[in-house]
Amino acid sequence: MEAVKNISLTINKGEIFGIIGHSGAGKSTLLRCVNLLERPTSGTVKVGEVELTRLSSTQLQKERRRIGMIFQHFNLLSMATVRDNIAFPLELAKLPRTAVKQRVDELLKLVGLEQHADKYPAQLSGGQKQRVGIARALANNPDVLLCDEATSALDPQTTNAILSLLMDINQKLGITILLITHEMHVIRAICDRVAVIDGGEIVEMGDVLDVFLKPQHSITKDFVSQIADSFDPRELIDTRSGRLIKINYVGEITYEPLLFNAVKSTSVQFTILQGTVSRMKNTPYGQLVIEFIGDDGEIDRVLDELRAKGLEVGDLK
Repeated sequence: MEAVKNISLTINKGEIFGIIGHSGAGKSTLLRCVNLLERPTSGTVKVGEVELTRLSSTQLQKERRRIGMIFQHFNLLSMATVRDNIAFPLELAKLPRTAVKQRVDELLKLVGLEQHADKYPAQLSGGQKQRVGIARALANNPDVLLCDEATSALDPQTTNAILSLLMDINQKLGITILLITHEMHVIRAICDRVAVIDGGEIVEMGDVLDVFLKPQHSITKDFVSQIADSFDPRELIDTRSGRLIKINYVGEITYEPLLFNAVKSTSVQFTILQGTVSRMKNTPYGQLVIEFIGDDGEIDRVLDELRAKGLEVGDLK
């Protein structure tokens, strides 16, 4: 049985790319293929210009320093302090002691743990442990950071703090982040693009906004339904007599009175049946389901004006 198959995936330098799937879908195996903790039986893995699958064991060990990894359950050394946990990969790389101390101090400040440097993992909260894991993964200045369900063991508030930290690291350092998760809100919070995996295959992929607002595959629709402010307007179709329109809007126009302006000089009436305004990473977006009542010609002119303003408008029936 193949754990992953027919995978062809290119991740752009500096982006945050998410892979989402249910348990057993193959996402962890795919992630571990990137640094060859799992070696694929066929195909190639390239990080930057280096084809990892062609390297010797010694060469691969060196290249892996360019790929940091953080884990769901932190994987910290329980008998080592925070400082020593972060220093561990630097000591393995045989850096001078002064260079190790300087780098560890930098990382402690980056992840906000300066006051906890001499504590042991048992003295830390879950969020603090993950911050240690992130600092350790960044120790060797990697080009890529792999996140294996990095927030699954954390409460919602701590999850948001860790996601904000990852996004800050991505923006400050320009590091490429590849994360796997089974939680759609993680994808929505920080990812630029997402791939949905099921049965070892990628079933849908694209910009997060496109995939979230217009999911195509049933698995993707299941994940989108995790978000509390998502909705399925199809249940309204047989219950309303007017013309049902779905509107998607993205960007700063989210906060403009475009609908009011479009109908104010007409006799068209409307009712907002469902709606939401939220944010996807740094981008505001919204969805509306509206019942328009009036002359079809006037309604068409209203919809044309909304489209001209950059809104995505479609009839539901």
